[in-house]
Amino acid sequence: MAESQNFWHKHPLVLNEELISNGSIEAVCSRCGEMVSALSYSCVVCGLNLHKKCAEAPSEINYPFHHDHPLLLVQNAPYALGYACDFCNENGKMFVYHCSCGLDFHIKCALFTYNIAQKTFEELEHVAYEE
Repeated sequence: MAESQNFWHKHPLVLNEELISNGSIEAVCSRCGEMVSALSYSCVVCGLNLHKKCAEAPSEINYPFHHDHPLLLVQNAPYALGYACDFCNENGKMFVYHCSCGLDFHIKCALFTYNIAQKTFEELEHVAYEE
């Protein structure tokens, strides 16, 4: 089992590939709120569970099409009543990629759209503008 130290969690996280793959436990990811069904990390001290992708999500994302400000991963929504994800429009209260200009994404939506934006941007760099 591999160990990871997460920037916001005070205990070491242990990678659980065999526990999840054989379906012997049911766990909810503490970042995205979905059932853990793939590689995951867990905390043996407090029982926290995280998808591997959620645990390894960067603390800051710089979108190719949003140059002015980075999206910062924050544990609690910066608004009293939570937030509406600007990608899927669903509400959330915890773990949001937030921009100072008011752009908010669930962690999965942020990673999904970032991967698409990054690929699209790389493809567009090679396309010449024709009039």
